[in-house]
Amino acid sequence: MPTWVGIEDGSAQASKVWLARQGDHQQQQEDWWKPLRKLDCEALNVSPEKPIYIEEGRCTADPVSGIVFYNFFRGHQRQLCSAIWFLREETSNKDFRLVPITNDTDSAAIEALYRAAVQATSSLGKGIASVLDQRVDLEQGNAKVKVVQTGNTLTMKQFPSNSWFIGGGQDLQRGYGPYVVEGEEDETVLGPVRHLVFVVHGIGEAFFARDDVKIPSLINQMNATRIHVQQKQVLLWKIACQKAKKTGQALPHPPNRIEFIPIEWFNRLHDSSTALMKSLKATTLQSIPALRAIANDVIFDVLMYLTPNFCESVLECVTTQVNELYRAFAKVHPGFLPHGGKCSFIGHSLGSVIVWDLLSILKDRDEAKAGTTASMNTQGVAIASPEKGGSDLGYQAYAKETGANQACNGTWGPSLTKPMTRTIPFIPECTVFLGSPLGMFLTLRGAHAVFDELRDVAIKQATHRVGEGKSGNDEHVDVPVTSPFSLPTGRLYNIFNPSDPVAYRIEPLLLPQDLDSAELPAPRYLTAPGKDLKFHVKAKQITDDLRKSIMDQKMVWGSLIESAVSALSTDVATTKAAGLAKPHIHGGALNFPLGGKSDRVDYSFQPAVIDNEYISSVLAHSTATYFGNSDLQEFLLTVMSEDEQHHGFLAALEEAKGNTDHAPKS
Repeated sequence: MPTWVGIEDGSAQASKVWLARQGDHQQQQEDWWKPLRKLDCEALNVSPEKPIYIEEGRCTADPVSGIVFYNFFRGHQRQLCSAIWFLREETSNKDFRLVPITNDTDSAAIEALYRAAVQATSSLGKGIASVLDQRVDLEQGNAKVKVVQTGNTLTMKQFPSNSWFIGGGQDLQRGYGPYVVEGEEDETVLGPVRHLVFVVHGIGEAFFARDDVKIPSLINQMNATRIHVQQKQVLLWKIACQKAKKTGQALPHPPNRIEFIPIEWFNRLHDSSTALMKSLKATTLQSIPALRAIANDVIFDVLMYLTPNFCESVLECVTTQVNELYRAFAKVHPGFLPHGGKCSFIGHSLGSVIVWDLLSILKDRDEAKAGTTASMNTQGVAIASPEKGGSDLGYQAYAKETGANQACNGTWGPSLTKPMTRTIPFIPECTVFLGSPLGMFLTLRGAHAVFDELRDVAIKQATHRVGEGKSGNDEHVDVPVTSPFSLPTGRLYNIFNPSDPVAYRIEPLLLPQDLDSAELPAPRYLTAPGKDLKFHVKAKQITDDLRKSIMDQKMVWGSLIESAVSALSTDVATTKAAGLAKPHIHGGALNFPLGGKSDRVDYSFQPAVIDNEYISSVLAHSTATYFGNSDLQEFLLTVMSEDEQHHGFLAALEEAKGNTDHAPKS
């Protein structure tokens, strides 16, 4: 019996394959018909007359109207169709694409010819020669189909109508075939979603989202990030399974999924129908349009966010989206909230400032509910409105007056024109800032003085406790070096590429303003769990630590001599008070309460062995550089995994030290 080429589904009643595409121009790769996932095809064949969730709930497919739409982020609707037979077209890069034969009459005629050929080659058939001369004229396109025999193989081929059927032709395929949807296999292995991450974009998204710009938009980058993280999850789970088999232990359950949802706000500022954008377009010079597009679509975002009206508009836009998507996600995944699903934030670039401001508003609301007055929160910071003496949700924060002639004015939160009546619906488990200019924004807002004031209050309280010591001989007290200011989040990390020209640190703002710059702690290097620092980075760190140790010893001796001299002419109590008023850092572990469980805030990418900072700075701020970094992917995977899985991931990473090359590379 001859064998068939291109018959991927040889059943008597072939299953329909469902496909989707973005547009009508098939010559463009993004507009090809692409098969849906196999599980989604099966689900649509079971329920071909009602909408169903596909792609793990990220989309809804409506077979009646023939469209696929996105549930959690902006995206053009995709056309939906089904087919059994496909024309297999070879492409220039030795790949292929499937062109579905959607005309029901043509499909039925091809199917009849194929079944006739199968019957002819059966034990009771008349032989393949009885069907080799049969032709099928297609209504879709100017073409014909026939069965072609080559040796002991049979192929359904399509030819132009005017062809003499001598060689050539295009193969037809029946069934799904070897097509693979990227990420489908890994996602199918994993458990349900138990961690939802909202990702807020930064400056320039209006520029990156344009069709003529090749830099990935946030939506495209989140799709790639989700696939990379899931690949790493499955790899670590397989390693853990292998280890369990060797030790005779029960196999671990597959880890639960982490979902990334992009939050877009740029349309709120860049809506071409607004009077503002019309005026901006009218005043923009027509010369060097590419550079002016960058100015209008990138720099414009920062300038607008500094104005109260548009800052308020953006915060309302993001807050509304988060609330709506939070509810929509719970509807699509009804087990998410009942099973303890957690939510987190990632803010890239200006998106980190937006996330910070959302948490500031949430902080004010929660403290007001806790019983504090409208004009004073629990941190001892007065909340004042431009219109009245106080508000439930502070527009601008001012530190309490510390004396008759001194007041530290500043704010850690946004300056708005009216109170925010809505906040985000959860306290994030984890908050991550990437390439954040927040340090600059907080500096401009005068937040450093506010953070200092909060620490000074804590120092005075500590001094008071010294005066009331039970033994009467207490001469030592732990002076808080870092500000006690905190935000409502389980963990907080400020991660940056050292070459990123837009990134700023946060930790120095939580330390005293008069602290010697030499005493500022260096940011931690970001490393994947289970991995050490790169050799050249470790060598540099050892050198820097040695130099700092020598400088610290000199500082200690200088401090001892200075104290001895001061003791001859100054009261001891005065000396202790001065020491409390101006703390120093003499090594040891620092703890920043800002992010709850995370003791440190600032984390830096490890530099390359050969790294020109100016050259690498060109792309250092892009989402592709950050989310494509393998250390960051593994770091996010670890801190955003469920607590019961956390130790398992660390163990698997430790076990996989020699095997982690399979992980996506930056």
